[in-house]
Amino acid sequence: MTQSSPAGICPAGYLVKMNRLLGKDYPAYCDSLSCLSVRGLRLNTLKMSPEAFSRLAPGLGSLAPLPWIEEGFRPDEASYGQLARHPYYYAGLYYLQEPSAMTPASRLPVEPGDHVLDLCAAPGGKTTQLLMRLKGQGALLANDVSASRAQALKRNLQLAGAVNAFVTAEEPERLADRFAGHFDAVLVDAPCSGEGMFRREPAMVRAYEEKGPDYYAPIQARILEAAARMLRPGGHLMFSTCTFSPEENEANVLRLLERHPDLHLVPIEPWYEGFAPGALAGAEQCVRIYPHRMDGEGQFMALFRKDGVKSPRKPQKPVYTELVGGLFRLPEGMRPERGLRYLMTGLEVGTQKGKRVLPAQPLAMALGGRMWPALLDLPVGDTRVDKYLKGETIEAAPGEIVKGDGPPADLPSAIERKDVLVTMDGLPLGFGAYNRGMVKNRRPAGWRKT
Repeated sequence: MTQSSPAGICPAGYLVKMNRLLGKDYPAYCDSLSCLSVRGLRLNTLKMSPEAFSRLAPGLGSLAPLPWIEEGFRPDEASYGQLARHPYYYAGLYYLQEPSAMTPASRLPVEPGDHVLDLCAAPGGKTTQLLMRLKGQGALLANDVSASRAQALKRNLQLAGAVNAFVTAEEPERLADRFAGHFDAVLVDAPCSGEGMFRREPAMVRAYEEKGPDYYAPIQARILEAAARMLRPGGHLMFSTCTFSPEENEANVLRLLERHPDLHLVPIEPWYEGFAPGALAGAEQCVRIYPHRMDGEGQFMALFRKDGVKSPRKPQKPVYTELVGGLFRLPEGMRPERGLRYLMTGLEVGTQKGKRVLPAQPLAMALGGRMWPALLDLPVGDTRVDKYLKGETIEAAPGEIVKGDGPPADLPSAIERKDVLVTMDGLPLGFGAYNRGMVKNRRPAGWRKT
């Protein structure tokens, strides 16, 4: 929605603060509020390389690369509304995310094999970005204090093809009691007053007037304290918000540095020309993103490093274990902790159906396109794709069922291999039972396109 003037969407007191904060840049900021908010699409590189995606992109409308996010694109406004209904979306090929929001996870140092924590993770945009950077190795713990929000987080991780993730719904302090000094990288995308989202979500203005910086700053400080406790020596902590308030941003950074002498601010790299430095003395290495300087909404970032040497983790094989209703693959070196509320424990590979253990939908989403004994691969334009996504039985000629490369070598033998893996352009969609020219849909009801 185009706004007629900044005064029409922003509280007067807020504009006074922004004028004081931005100085000569304030008119340009006000002008940016009259522009359309910027859309974003981030490729899931666990599913496809950027090179292969470039061959598919014309079918998704115009996609302009985001210069500061390697796997990020800016869709055109005309085609954006269809992207969340496109079959590629249901295959987990991409995530729709505002461009500035892609930045914190892209600048947090993460290496395959690390143990990573996203402490305020729902709905999962930054979490799935961290998942990609682990490349299926190590472990990711994604937490949100709200169990209902964490359900959306769980689904987005499963859709992305997560094999090494847990989801919890806990207070940060409870996690810190169990995971002190454990994580190589921690992301705190903290709840905030949302000043950077006024253009995109005008409803945030009403929420801001009810709960502003004074309400959120102490909450952020408490979360950061818990996060600092969970960081390993040599590890990195990224603190981000979508607000401009120095009370919530730089003031919390300086407070954390004062309380933890073993933490130090480090430069956020790679630097992008649109970034702006922190607004308070001692916090200049922080990064501010303003809508008048970049194609995105407002964002703040601060990157800390904990003193010490990051010691290598001893490689460990994943473990398969039976939990309620199914069989699960637990990632390297991470096991569920007693007393915590888990919504997702690794990869669900099998679902118990009486005496049978059928391959589970999350397993399908995590497989490579040929990693099953029998495949039905459909082109994206085939009408059967939409029918299958909606849960319908589809037709398949015997010659269309082809031999695949087989399941993962370590998949437990208890899981049946009789089903066909239905794929689209090589991207897994789910399983189906083939019989006499028909594929009975195994896609669970909660996964079906409506």
